Amino acid sequence: MEGGGFNFADYPVIVGIDFGTTYSGCCYAFAQNEEVFDIVKWPKQNNNIYPKTPSLALYRKGSTGLVDWGHAARRIAMKPNSQDYLLMSKFKLFLMDDTQDTLPNGLNVIDVIADYLRSFHDHVKSELLKGFAGNYDQSKFRYCLTVPAMWSDRAKAATREAAIRAGLVLRSDHPERLMLISEPEAAALYCEKKSEQFNLAHGQRFMICDAGGGTVDLIVFEIDQKPGQKRTLKEVTNGHGGSCGSAFLDVNMREYIKRKFSHLGSINDTAMEHIMDTFPEFDGYEDHFLDLPASMGLGDLTDESIGLENGSICLPAQELCEQVFEPVIIQVLQLIEGQLSQSFNLEAIFLVGGFGQSNYLFRRVEEVFANRVGMIGVPPRGELAVVRGAVYFGLSPQQITERVSRRTYGVETRMIFQQDVDPEEYSVIGVDGRKYCRQRFSVYVQKGQSVKVDECVSKTFVISYPSDTDSDLYAFDGEGPPPRLTSHPSIQKVGHFPIRMPTLEGVKPGEKVNMTIRMYFGLTEIKIECVIKDKIIVFTSAFEASEGAGQESAGVGYVQDAYGGPPPPGPGQIGMDPYGTPSMNASQASFAAYPPYGGAPPPTQQQQPAYSQAAGAYPPSTTYGAYPPAGGAYPADDNYYQQPYADPQGYPPQQQQQQQGYYGAGGYPPTSQGYPHQGGYSGYQ
Repeated sequence: MEGGGFNFADYPVIVGIDFGTTYSGCCYAFAQNEEVFDIVKWPKQNNNIYPKTPSLALYRKGSTGLVDWGHAARRIAMKPNSQDYLLMSKFKLFLMDDTQDTLPNGLNVIDVIADYLRSFHDHVKSELLKGFAGNYDQSKFRYCLTVPAMWSDRAKAATREAAIRAGLVLRSDHPERLMLISEPEAAALYCEKKSEQFNLAHGQRFMICDAGGGTVDLIVFEIDQKPGQKRTLKEVTNGHGGSCGSAFLDVNMREYIKRKFSHLGSINDTAMEHIMDTFPEFDGYEDHFLDLPASMGLGDLTDESIGLENGSICLPAQELCEQVFEPVIIQVLQLIEGQLSQSFNLEAIFLVGGFGQSNYLFRRVEEVFANRVGMIGVPPRGELAVVRGAVYFGLSPQQITERVSRRTYGVETRMIFQQDVDPEEYSVIGVDGRKYCRQRFSVYVQKGQSVKVDECVSKTFVISYPSDTDSDLYAFDGEGPPPRLTSHPSIQKVGHFPIRMPTLEGVKPGEKVNMTIRMYFGLTEIKIECVIKDKIIVFTSAFEASEGAGQESAGVGYVQDAYGGPPPPGPGQIGMDPYGTPSMNASQASFAAYPPYGGAPPPTQQQQPAYSQAAGAYPPSTTYGAYPPAGGAYPADDNYYQQPYADPQGYPPQQQQQQQGYYGAGGYPPTSQGYPHQGGYSGYQ
């Protein structure tokens, strides 16, 4: 199977990585037989049989060099005299757009993730080379990395950039060697593999509730299986999620324990970790008794006021429900309700992820929703559902055929001025003498709109050779009709794509050439193609990593011959890295840059007209189309744009909230070791 110059057969080993907020996992498979293998051995895990490793990174204070990661990072931080170390935890959450925290030590969130993924990946490679993958080196690997459904385009771009810096792929690699998939989508593919045991059939819908350590993501899918064809899935709701994973149970539990012992003094870190690690599975019914560690010095103490007797303490079920579990569980139930409001007649709700294995969560979901859905199930090995599903996606990307747009996307245009509607200060007179309104928002895809993976919006312009130009992409997150103007505070410029004219043989300076811009919104990441003659420029987005994930994206073009492989850059020709340097100043994060996942091969030159017609099913919402990019390009089929593109007046900074994610000397993350079925709720990651 080939697509847009990328040959899947060149990469026979598919590696799925679930980089989680609190724990991370990995699986792999070979394209020829599709059996999925789990990586279950992790450094320093000792007797911990949980098949994932902690998402922890350890640094020395005042240094940006990684000391250790995973279990080893926790062990070092728990030793006495660990005040010189900084243990980073939940750093994945720093990629969310609504965070503004700065990291200590001058660390950058993308670099921290890259440091972790580099060490994680080194171990994965060593495990693969020990096993059946020993016949292949890393150059034969391709990757599928999972991301939360609620993540923005910027956060996805930052994840891709971190993976590049970590060495999973090269910056010069075709972007399809590293694919991203949302976590609930990956889980859905896993559940689809198990669908026969749940008796799910064509046309039936099921919800994925992926409850992990940091986030809970939900999407509803419909099974599509036409006679004689393979079963596929399509999204039918606008997936969403929230920060209400099991790590927040741990936070509540720690605060609860501190309150219990507040009149006896503070609890040392070692004792707290012992309590968290030995807390049993909780189903919401029974009181729990804990033997307190000797380090607390309470072996002979009895205090009936807190349920303490001879070094053992009783934790009433009602208190645990009200003070530890319910504040988090209620948020999960609200998220499920939000999905049900978008799609009725659900056949099933599947709880996956580490937290999804919780008996208490399962019981509460059953209590609230059992009479509204056909069944509520917990698939076997649900803590591995996401990472195994990532491998299934890498093996067969066309299994997901349709997605629902999370935002409203469009470009900036000029349109005929409407008196008493458009602001006078935005008016401009064209050379044709007509009055136009500048900075209008021309919508290409609406929030909540179903989009097939191979559908695109396209527009053709005329540009003077060899002038460079550019294009911008805007997004609106709100509900209802979008604002008219891109200058509205609720509209953000999310992408800037500089288009550097490739060298075109036989074209003279000043000669007019057609330029077609295609936008694909049905993929996990947005893909933008610019076609000039026989060259296709496939765009990724980028931002200065030192500024965090809150900056707009700037496009990085990947040039290839039309439907062929990427040529080496020649004189005056854009290459893999149009900035001319591999590092690109703290590097640049990337947007989507791979062909559609529809499963069909790319069109030939002869098929191009029919292929272009696919865009007709997905027209912009205005008959005026997109305003031409900078540099004086005009639409090939319109004549009302007569002036160069005017940059927007900017967009406001986002409202942000604080998110804790690192711990100082002697501090530990609010997650614990322990397999979910043995180590209590604190093991649900």
